[in-house]
Amino acid sequence: MQGQAQSQILQGGSVVLKMTEQPLTSVGLLELAHREYQAVDYENAERHCMQLWRQDSGNTGVLLLLSSIHFQCRRLDKSAHYSTLAIKQNPLLAEAYSNLGNVYKERGQLQEALENYRHAVRLKPDFIDGYINLAAALVAARDMEQAVQAYVTALQYNPDLYCVRSDLGNLLKALGRLDEAKACYLKAIETRPDFAVAWSNLGCVFNAQGEIWLAIHHFEKAVTLDPNFLDEAI
Repeated sequence: MQGQAQSQILQGGSVVLKMTEQPLTSVGLLELAHREYQAVDYENAERHCMQLWRQDSGNTGVLLLLSSIHFQCRRLDKSAHYSTLAIKQNPLLAEAYSNLGNVYKERGQLQEALENYRHAVRLKPDFIDGYINLAAALVAARDMEQAVQAYVTALQYNPDLYCVRSDLGNLLKALGRLDEAKACYLKAIETRPDFAVAWSNLGCVFNAQGEIWLAIHHFEKAVTLDPNFLDEAI
């Protein structure tokens, strides 16, 4: 009997851990390692991954998870090593290029990071996390217009990603495109009415436009939803 599972986990940049079809016992072990990873139990997650890898060195799901574990533990060389092994096993594995891009971005090698992220989304045009990673790297490289396009593409595939839409709003706000930023925050609030960050950001836009009372209203709403915003409002 065979099973198939897929899990998505965020790590600094968005990292996708994709399980391939394996015998049920292997899938069960990999699922256990995923749960341990999500619980920040990296030691046991790595131990179970290595146990499974010794049984099946070509399991790209294990290689991707190992690359993510080592990334979280700041062992960047090992993270890159396992991503590279995954690519050798499957040169079309978009998630492996994205993980490798995260390593390059963390090292400050933005050009190499961008190349890997772009290759990832070329391989998998609906790879939402790939576009989010690409956008963050483009912002770091000061290519704001291309970053906007990367966020827009991610949202075309999933319009309900309210955090991504808020990030796009922040970018548009930084570019002085306040009406577009406002539309992003409003859409984020429509999707998630209790998203305090969007209420606060919307208040910032109204403040920048001289709409003081509207700004105050939105700041107050943000504080009501999350008292941590009180300092920002003050």
